[in-house]
Amino acid sequence: MTAARHLRRGIGLILVATLGIVLMNACAKMSSLACGPVSMVFYRGVVALTLLVPYMLLTRPLSVFRPRRIGVHLVRAMIGNLGVAFVFWAYALLPMADATALLFASPLFVTALSPLLLGERVDGSRWGAVVTGFAGIVLITRPSPALVSHPAALIGLAAALCVALVDITLRKLGRTDEPLTTVFYFLLIGVILSAPLTLVTGDPPPGHLIPWLLGIGIFAGLQQLAKTTAYRLAEASLLAPYTYTAIIWAALAGWLLWDDIPSAPVVAGTLVVISSNLFIAWREAQRSSAEGGVQ
Repeated sequence: MTAARHLRRGIGLILVATLGIVLMNACAKMSSLACGPVSMVFYRGVVALTLLVPYMLLTRPLSVFRPRRIGVHLVRAMIGNLGVAFVFWAYALLPMADATALLFASPLFVTALSPLLLGERVDGSRWGAVVTGFAGIVLITRPSPALVSHPAALIGLAAALCVALVDITLRKLGRTDEPLTTVFYFLLIGVILSAPLTLVTGDPPPGHLIPWLLGIGIFAGLQQLAKTTAYRLAEASLLAPYTYTAIIWAALAGWLLWDDIPSAPVVAGTLVVISSNLFIAWREAQRSSAEGGVQ
């Protein structure tokens, strides 16, 4: 019963986290009217840290602020915050549902790059799922010569690639610190890296956008806390399918705020990509189970 209760709580929290991510990106899309992606990374980090640090002080010993491998955190944070900037940029240029669907390419990149960067073996069925998934991406992006002059979809794929590289980095280097420690240094390093451009060359945000900028940081902090707790309660493989509810929230937000309705190719491509990702996750779970049985 305890395990089942933990799983139910984990599912509830991952659903909350997924909604928080969509709301954060919706706030970023609103803020993009006057703020660039780097500035949004800065404001996101400042507001999120304002929420996160008191939570860490109240719920963890001070040792939670002591990283074991600061160099690893720096690498993760540089790639991850670059990815966040690309994410915000993609949402500024694309409808909510389109940008969200492109980010679903991240697990496909992880599988495709794992033989080269991790030395892992990918069997034929997973390669087939990767190819099928990228066929779904083609449906979403509808490639044409205009894609070069207006590369919004390519920016979305760059964001997905950065997310994948962070995941690969975590798998390669290991998770040596508590998740909250990683989140803290991810946000802190992001603020430090984005501060010079934001404070020196950026203009102060107009007053009517301040609520949206606050929303970026608030939802970033809340989703990080919800996601961190969810993964402490249940296995990532059990929670992963629920993260795809993001497309529902993104389509709803796009319709309510910008009157955007996903086109048929975007819907079809999204279903193909999600199905491919779920198949890859299922095959990896089977492989892990088989390897555990052999041991």
